[in-house]
Amino acid sequence: MDFFGHQDQARKRTRQLIVLFVLALFTLIFLTNLLVAGFLWGNPDIFPELGNKTIRDPSLLDIFHYMSWRSWLTISAIVCGFVGLAYFYKAVKLSGGGASIAETLGGRLLHPDSDDFYEKRLLNIVEEMAIASGMPVPQVYLLDDEIGINAFAAGFQPSDAVIGVTKGCLTKLSRLQMQGVIGHEFSHILNGDMRMNMRLIAILFGILCIGLLGRIILNTGARHSIYSRGRSQTTIFSNSSSKKEGGVPLFLIGLGFMILGYSGVFFGKLIQAAVSRQREYLADASAVQFTRDPQAIAEALKVIGYGGVGSAIGHSRREEFSHAFFSNAIYSHFSGRFGFLSTHPKLEERIRRIDKHWDGEWVAPQTLKQAYDESPQLAPKSTLNTEDLLTGVAAAVSAAIDYPAPANSTPANSTPANSVSDSALDQLSSGQPSSGQQLGDQETNRIDVEAKLTAAAHDPMNARALCYTLLLAPNTSLVYDQQLDLIKQFCGEGLYQSVNQLTPLVVLLNESKRLPMIDKAIPALKLLSEDQYTDFKQLLVKLVQADGKIDLFEWCLYRMILQYLNPTFNKAKAVKAKHGNAKKILTDIETVLSFVANHGNETLEGAMKSFAVAANTGGFDDIQLQARTSSFKTFNIALDTLTEAFPHVKGRVMKALAAGIQVNGVEAAERELVQTIGAILECPTPDLFD
Repeated sequence: MDFFGHQDQARKRTRQLIVLFVLALFTLIFLTNLLVAGFLWGNPDIFPELGNKTIRDPSLLDIFHYMSWRSWLTISAIVCGFVGLAYFYKAVKLSGGGASIAETLGGRLLHPDSDDFYEKRLLNIVEEMAIASGMPVPQVYLLDDEIGINAFAAGFQPSDAVIGVTKGCLTKLSRLQMQGVIGHEFSHILNGDMRMNMRLIAILFGILCIGLLGRIILNTGARHSIYSRGRSQTTIFSNSSSKKEGGVPLFLIGLGFMILGYSGVFFGKLIQAAVSRQREYLADASAVQFTRDPQAIAEALKVIGYGGVGSAIGHSRREEFSHAFFSNAIYSHFSGRFGFLSTHPKLEERIRRIDKHWDGEWVAPQTLKQAYDESPQLAPKSTLNTEDLLTGVAAAVSAAIDYPAPANSTPANSTPANSVSDSALDQLSSGQPSSGQQLGDQETNRIDVEAKLTAAAHDPMNARALCYTLLLAPNTSLVYDQQLDLIKQFCGEGLYQSVNQLTPLVVLLNESKRLPMIDKAIPALKLLSEDQYTDFKQLLVKLVQADGKIDLFEWCLYRMILQYLNPTFNKAKAVKAKHGNAKKILTDIETVLSFVANHGNETLEGAMKSFAVAANTGGFDDIQLQARTSSFKTFNIALDTLTEAFPHVKGRVMKALAAGIQVNGVEAAERELVQTIGAILECPTPDLFD
């Protein structure tokens, strides 16, 4: 699946939508001018300077004489200003990223260490799909009051994305069906649909506000008209003072603005629905790729159609977010009969595109007993406390082997590092690579170790301890003791003990599982307070700084933490694409490809071969391998530039990097470096190394 191409399509479609909405806005401006001209035509003594004073006893066609250039400019400015302010207001409300939408819809954040059976199953599925798609594990929100089967993904980019799931989806779908739904939502993230949806919400709200303004004017005019009639016996069609006071005109103006506003929304939703339907077909196809089982998404759709289970959302704000859901959030007989107004294709059409041999039978929702039988390991039973499990495993492993701590010895393909700079934060942005950690015995109890470390990653305190443990020097060095002292000094006895318990487990962890373990820890780390997050980052820097050098893994870990957590503790901002022509940023591309080639090969010949393959794969001509450098500074500057490239350019860079590091076999450090680059570029690549 060409996710980069689909991202560019989504971006182009967004531009088309903006153009179409601007045209709709111009239509509203014209109709508003016509409405005001009609008002002046019927009331020539009100604001005479806006009309043509020479007209006497005007006919219906003379209404256009009241559309002077002054009134046109004034009204146009008012309408555009009002819509613009409404759009800006909504954009600010959405600046909190995907979490703001989930909370608006009444979503409840699920903690990664939840004990509820259904919640644990959902969190496990989301985690699995995130790792498979090469992106951070998103936070998950549950809409407790919604019994329909539905879900959504929201956010500006993968680093601040959230998944929302209804209670009906949680309890009525099997594990396989849930995988299909979550895979569908992940594809929206990877295809760039989330950003388009966020913009649609703000634009649609801006036009909708014209209708809301009309409703306010209508209500005000109606009340004023009733009040005026109470003081006078004249009718509402007379030329009495009550009419001049503005009751009836206000009523009619309000009615006109309501018609205008909701007409704009009608055309806006018409465009919105047409685009949304096509993206849903694409997301269904992508979900099949993620789950590798067409029945996953097909059966989920069949459950929605079973016996009126449905996918309707009851929340009052459902309309403005309806296009972001997995299935139709609003049931409308009119839109159901006339599909062009529906935000989603019909269930039957979606199912037959995936399952061409469907016999028309729907699938019954899963029962609780069936869910327990399907996932017995998650079913309620007597369990040990997570800390007790960690303590027991640590004691058992310690008794069995005399474990070495994670080593920072320099591998053959790594460059020796010099001392770090004075600025602690700059060290991890422009430091020098030396080596990846060398882990201990990777064969003993690997699966069990991963399970225990995953359990630790789901707890906010143990998630921090896990990150600290991954940065520890060999336990035979003085640096190791200094690092432990720093942890005890900054974090206290509790977290210090957690590090001691996790150390023998981290020793047994396969190198290729290190960054995925950080991915799993992200939801728990997002639960930290701002002060805790600040202290967490500072201690990470001090632990790296303790041995006087920075290796590739340390740089990767710190940059991943910043990439995934900064949008949570700061306002999430969508990076604006500026560079659509790769030739204009060829020097930056050359820098990134050279850095990876040099640090993935111990010889100049190997680096040149890797670089040549990468450049050829990406289609980058007229570039050459730069000299090896031990500084990250130029590399980081180049990455900053590439973050502003269009998706198809980023896609070419990522494919080039993947091809380059496979020339001489993919090492763990190389893979981690490329995956970190992908994270920084907001460019998840689920099939990068396939």
